[in-house]
Amino acid sequence: MRQSVFDYIDNLDTLLAVIVGALLATGGAMAAELVQEKLGRKRRERDAARFFGEILMSVDSILTRAFSSMEIGERWGSVSLRLFRTAVNETSIYERNRERLFEISDMELRRSIHVHFLTKTVPLHALIDTWQEIIDLERQLETDISLAPAQVAHLTAELETLKESRMAALESVQERQPETLQICAQLEPLAGLNF
Repeated sequence: MRQSVFDYIDNLDTLLAVIVGALLATGGAMAAELVQEKLGRKRRERDAARFFGEILMSVDSILTRAFSSMEIGERWGSVSLRLFRTAVNETSIYERNRERLFEISDMELRRSIHVHFLTKTVPLHALIDTWQEIIDLERQLETDISLAPAQVAHLTAELETLKESRMAALESVQERQPETLQICAQLEPLAGLNF
C-alpha cells in the first residue's frame, strides 16, 4: 500500500515542531548562560572592589596610628616600629590576592591600585629595614668598647646616612597616603559602599 504525500507532511509538522523546540531551548539556555556570566562578573568585580578598598583603608588606618604614635613618646620607638610592621603585614594580604585585580574591569583603576601599593610598600620595607639597621648600629656603638676612634667615626657617619634614608622613606609613605582616598572614591561605585 502506498502512503500519500499528506502523510509525509503530517510527519514533517511534528519534525518541524521538534526542531523549533530544540532551537528555542538551546537559545534560551545560551541567553541564560550569558546573563549568568554577566551577573557573575559583576559580583566578582564588586567583591574585588570591596576587598581592595578594605585593604587600602586598613593599611592607611594603621599608618595613621603609626604616624600618631611617633608624635607621642619616643619618636622612633618600638611601638611605632610595630605599627609599621603591621602595615607591611597588611600589604602582604594584597600581594597574596593580587590576581583579583583582573576582576576589576577598569584598567586605569587596576593600574592605580597596583602602583599605589608598590609605591607604598617599597618605602615601608625600606623604612623598617633601615630602622632595624639603625637599632643594631646604635647598640654596637653603645656596647662595643673595643672600637677604635676611626671605626666609631665611620659607624657614626653610617648611622647618620641611615637616619636620613629612614626619614626619606617615612616622607615617601606620608606623601602617598592621600592617594588612598582618591582610589577608594573610584572603588566605591563598584563596591556599592562607602569606605
